[in-house]
Amino acid sequence: MKKKALIFYTVRSTFVKKDIAILSEKFDVIEFDFYTAKKSGTPLKFIAQKLFLLKHIWGAEIIFCQFAGYHSFLPALFGKIFSKPVLIIVGGTEAHYFPGIGYGNWQKGLLKTFTAFSLRLCSHIVPKHKTLMFTDYSYDEKEPSPQGIYARLPKLKTPYTEITNGYDADKWICNMEKKKRTFITVATGWEFPFQQQLKGIDLIVEIAPFFPDCEFMILGVPDPKIIITKSSNIKIMPLAKNEDLASIYSKCEFYLQLSMAEGFPNSLCEAMLCKCVPIGSNVFSIPEIIGDSGFILTKRNTEDLTQLIKHAIGSDTLSLGEKARKRIVENYSIRKRRDKLLELCK
Repeated sequence: MKKKALIFYTVRSTFVKKDIAILSEKFDVIEFDFYTAKKSGTPLKFIAQKLFLLKHIWGAEIIFCQFAGYHSFLPALFGKIFSKPVLIIVGGTEAHYFPGIGYGNWQKGLLKTFTAFSLRLCSHIVPKHKTLMFTDYSYDEKEPSPQGIYARLPKLKTPYTEITNGYDADKWICNMEKKKRTFITVATGWEFPFQQQLKGIDLIVEIAPFFPDCEFMILGVPDPKIIITKSSNIKIMPLAKNEDLASIYSKCEFYLQLSMAEGFPNSLCEAMLCKCVPIGSNVFSIPEIIGDSGFILTKRNTEDLTQLIKHAIGSDTLSLGEKARKRIVENYSIRKRRDKLLELCK
């Protein structure tokens, strides 16, 4: 009979489903979804979560929290009280502090408090990349440096282990001929006013007119009116079904990840598996993911981006695309994440 594991999250996203599948190999996984459509529903969620913990914690072997925030506080507290190991997987926002655009747990008073308590109370932190713990930030000079959890909690004693995301190379394959001079980026979360700047969409809108023979596709926008542009070479689309993304990536020559902040961007890695040449910002995990298979924008400005795209267009994109896929296959397989996560559980 499998031992019981509890897992808490706010959105049952693709990467949450992946970890549940991994944990289910060794545990009977019992889930709690903390999602609330409105903030006013948070107190009721706390009550429901408390009742859930009182019912299930006695037989639980281990507790997982996907990210830190309101939803991780009670699991971390109960784990401390009842001597149950609690692992918090850190994905991004709980390590980010960007007051210039109003993004990150650490610039929101109450959320900052719950995040800090969760990280102090838990048994182990599992960042998707080591830079989420600490990094010197220089991409946008208007935002604070350094960044990361240790920049906000310098005396934090909770141990951590980096376990990067993992991907199925058999699912993400290039299945058609690429169209020259096509660029794609994926950006969701448009309910937040800072999203265009956070994901670098504003930069794409600014530089697109300088490349009339190129096509720029922005995927994941529910309403085209959100992005104001007069450039006919910008194509704004809603988010496609997950099973259709490989074909969409496959026909594009380049993938743009111009974010001000990231944890470990899934879309970038999936596009690289589909042999898109990556062009990314110099933040957190992005330079390590891209390596020598693409191009890095060191500073957030349109002049440098314009020159970088000119350079990219003139490069050997066929060779770089092959190199991009190989980089993800060799370094970030789903098998590696599985093995490391289950080993940490022991």
